[in-house]
Amino acid sequence: MKKSLIALGMTGTMILAGTSMVMAEDKPYDGTNLVFWMQAYGSDPSIQRAALDKVTADFQEQTGISVEYNIVDWGSASQKLTLACTGGEAPDVADIFFTKSLATMSSDEYGLMELNDLVEEMGGEDTWITAGKDEACVDGDWYGIPWRADTRVLLYNTEDFENAGITEAPTTWDELVEDAQKLTVTDEDGNITHAGLAWYSDMGRYDQTWFSMLAQCGGTLMNDEFTEFTLDTEQSKQALAFLSDCINTYNICSNSLDASYDAVTEFMSGNVSMVFGVTGETKNNILQNAPQMEGKFASAPLPTATGAENEKNGISFSAPIGIFKTTENADAAKEWVKYFCSEDVQLYMSQELGLLNSNCAVMENSYFTEDDWLKAFSTTIANSQSGDMPLTTWSQIDAWPDGPIPSMCANVVNGTDADTAIAECLSQIEAIGF
Repeated sequence: MKKSLIALGMTGTMILAGTSMVMAEDKPYDGTNLVFWMQAYGSDPSIQRAALDKVTADFQEQTGISVEYNIVDWGSASQKLTLACTGGEAPDVADIFFTKSLATMSSDEYGLMELNDLVEEMGGEDTWITAGKDEACVDGDWYGIPWRADTRVLLYNTEDFENAGITEAPTTWDELVEDAQKLTVTDEDGNITHAGLAWYSDMGRYDQTWFSMLAQCGGTLMNDEFTEFTLDTEQSKQALAFLSDCINTYNICSNSLDASYDAVTEFMSGNVSMVFGVTGETKNNILQNAPQMEGKFASAPLPTATGAENEKNGISFSAPIGIFKTTENADAAKEWVKYFCSEDVQLYMSQELGLLNSNCAVMENSYFTEDDWLKAFSTTIANSQSGDMPLTTWSQIDAWPDGPIPSMCANVVNGTDADTAIAECLSQIEAIGF
């Protein structure tokens, strides 16, 4: 953590600068207690607890408000948030996701509180990346303040690049194919023994890889109003074709529909030179499991289709912090959200938990932009579009393995023509409803 992020008080308590809190000598909420739910992040739970201990202690020092945090297991988070919106046990404030669904199931008495006033106090909607607004804003009203984020980048083996005479990461699909062809090794029968490229298809799913490709060729999943899926377009077919062609035509990428296939494991084993679409945690994964690769890999923004101005590097995801209507201390809860989602605190939490952030200013900090690994994520998140759609049924539409979109991508990779796969997908989406 950089020293410029914090100032130490006389007692040694961490005081994060720049937050728009009430002054320490003016504590109208002194003695108020709040309950905050937050999902588990990082591989070491003690790091998250230590970070939360610091920020809650500092917040109490400044405001007199104590915050009891509960770290919620991901396996039960959706059910707990659903119950909180429908009359069950609820915190004052929570780390939420699938905001559209939660806001829709909320009632006059239970569920998420509208936070338009906080958005304005914190700088307006341009404070956060596009995915942040799309996740937190429902029908023009904000039900949370965006905080954590996620995006995808290209992972590559620098030694393989050097041996193949490749001096920089590819920036277009043509360059990606050209580089992968130089890096791919096959046997006498044409079977790949070393792949130049692998799709980051965790558990054998291709949907998020295809989402990135769709953005890279200027396409979108839905229209701007999120009232219609825009899958039957040239951009959609172009992205599906590229997903399949790298496997079935160019022979530079193995078919990884098998749920046991792990692209990063193959990369660490020396069987793959590039992985398309890795997450921020990949660096730590490699260093922990293949320490011999330290200094031998790097990240780069995902290539766009042609380099045209309207093409994005990929997709990004976001999650907000929301307040529940059942809180007995709404004003104090808003103070906590303003504090926790402030630029300084979010930069601190991003560093401690190894997370990307939805706040544009945080992602523009030198911590992200000057780090050899993280700067690719900073570039990508600034030139990306939303991955998750703000729909109540999105979790069904994109459910793996049998949801309409994952099925469409898998079918095309396995030889179904794009028109047929798209028509089947749209029919299934219509049956689910949105």
